[in-house]
Amino acid sequence: MERNPEKWEYLGDRSESRDKQYMAAGGISHRYFFNSDASLKTTVAATYSQLDGGASMFNHALESTPYMDLESKHTNLIVTSTYNRKFSNRFTNKTGFTYTAMFYDMNLSIAPYEAQVLETVSQGDGNTSLLSVYNSSSVGLSDRWTLNAGIYGQYLTLNNKWSVEPRAGLKWQASPKATFALAYGMYSRMEKMDVYFVKTKNTGSQSVNKNLDFTKAQHIMLSFSYKITDRMNLKIEPYVQFLHDVPLMADSSYSVLNRSDFYVEDALINKGRGRNIGIDITLERFLEKGLYYMVSGSLFDSRYRGGDGVWYDTKFNRNYVINGLIGKEWMLGRNRENILSVNLKLTLQGGDRYSPIDVEATLKHPDKEVQYDETRAFSKQYSPMFIGNYTVSYRINKKKVSHEFAVKGLNFMATKEHYGHEYNVKTGKIDATDGSTVLTNVSYKLEF
Repeated sequence: MERNPEKWEYLGDRSESRDKQYMAAGGISHRYFFNSDASLKTTVAATYSQLDGGASMFNHALESTPYMDLESKHTNLIVTSTYNRKFSNRFTNKTGFTYTAMFYDMNLSIAPYEAQVLETVSQGDGNTSLLSVYNSSSVGLSDRWTLNAGIYGQYLTLNNKWSVEPRAGLKWQASPKATFALAYGMYSRMEKMDVYFVKTKNTGSQSVNKNLDFTKAQHIMLSFSYKITDRMNLKIEPYVQFLHDVPLMADSSYSVLNRSDFYVEDALINKGRGRNIGIDITLERFLEKGLYYMVSGSLFDSRYRGGDGVWYDTKFNRNYVINGLIGKEWMLGRNRENILSVNLKLTLQGGDRYSPIDVEATLKHPDKEVQYDETRAFSKQYSPMFIGNYTVSYRINKKKVSHEFAVKGLNFMATKEHYGHEYNVKTGKIDATDGSTVLTNVSYKLEF
């Protein structure tokens, strides 16, 4: 926050925020072999996340008023078990389940406008469970044809919602080098926990989104893979995805498909739709003499239908992403058992989309918070972005344990990202806001 009121230009100049995040994760896995044809793998894991955030606004006397208060704690206990059996050279079956116990304690309050009392937006304290079960089989129809088929199911105890999801894929080995595949699958997902516990002025303590159903998607993908050499492979994958039962706000362009905020504060209904169509192309050169590289590109179009019945570009409809990855590994140590690895990844992608600014509504807003023309949602697009990441790691391999030290640099070229727009109180104009985030991550991993 800028402490001199004479220098205030934007709303953010006189706001002060706090943001503390904590995360932890751990797990253990066990595999039991009944014989050479059957095995049971069980994994038990736990994750914990905590967020303590908030914001205050200051007036010209430097007196503060709370604007937002956010506290959330989430603990997930996850048990996964898979039984895999090979009945013959042409028939393999996999059956399993994942049980996730979710414990939550969250409270989000926001002031409608500056200097007003905080109002509860989302509040929940308790636990619920998500159970997923599946059975899938791989059947060799002939030497060249393979069928993969299965059925998946999910059940959320929070609101007793469930889904049954068939999936199937057919693979044809046209030649020793060329492979074709066609796959279909239905997938579903629950929303983030805070969405289910949204409260409004009209409903008081009642959670308006408690009975939201899963968002569902139908995937269809065609795949062509060609083995250029023993170390180089080309893959081309056109696809189409249809989404339905997407939560949205009635009579609005809002859809959770575009969610990027910390919170949702409105009543939602499962009447939204979406459509993604595109093609992925990947050229990969596998590790040889310590060198590997990969070039991939995606061309796509992503759209959704809002509660007003109109189809729009999604916020993330960048239209294209091009990636280049190259890496080198060296075997070191007395017995050449340790690995020094260096890799570089470069990405060129289209910019995020945003909605046109509604200047008149912005000027009428009590806090001059920038308002957007949601009748033309995400019809504008920022400039393309060029992003660079690198990783340097050293792995020490022992008989019963291994250690890995790594340094990762994210966005080391300091590419700027657009965050939105702010009203300038000095010039009376609306300015675009951007900034660059450069992260250096140092990690240590122990495996035994």
